[in-house]
Amino acid sequence: MSLEPITADIAVPVTPTEAFVGFTAQMGEWWDPMLSPDPPTFNGIAIDPNGPVASVHGDEQYVWGRVLKWDPIGHYTQEFWLGHAKEQPTRLDVTFTDAEGGGTLVHLEHSGWVDGSEDVRATYTHWDDLLRRYAAHVS
Repeated sequence: MSLEPITADIAVPVTPTEAFVGFTAQMGEWWDPMLSPDPPTFNGIAIDPNGPVASVHGDEQYVWGRVLKWDPIGHYTQEFWLGHAKEQPTRLDVTFTDAEGGGTLVHLEHSGWVDGSEDVRATYTHWDDLLRRYAAHVS
């Protein structure tokens, strides 16, 4: 088992700023409801650029992160604890850079794994699938 960061990359046919907006402000439109605390009631994701990240389920919100960096020119970072203890948050870091030949390269890194979190880390197998959903949304 590993504590190395989990990485995923995808190219999308939009500008870095459009890619950023699609990833952040529109996350609830492409996020897989099955990866939420209560899939049948999932309505979206609320992100406060200066605060919490939460799944929205009817009138309830389940906070599972906190924004650390919000730069629409190309960088988003948040603490992340969806599926593990808030007291041991991991870090989701996403960059949006010009891709060779046009569009944007989106690079996601999920890091901050600590000794004892190997089993939890092993459950995070959906980033490639989520990025494909995201790419379909912004394309």
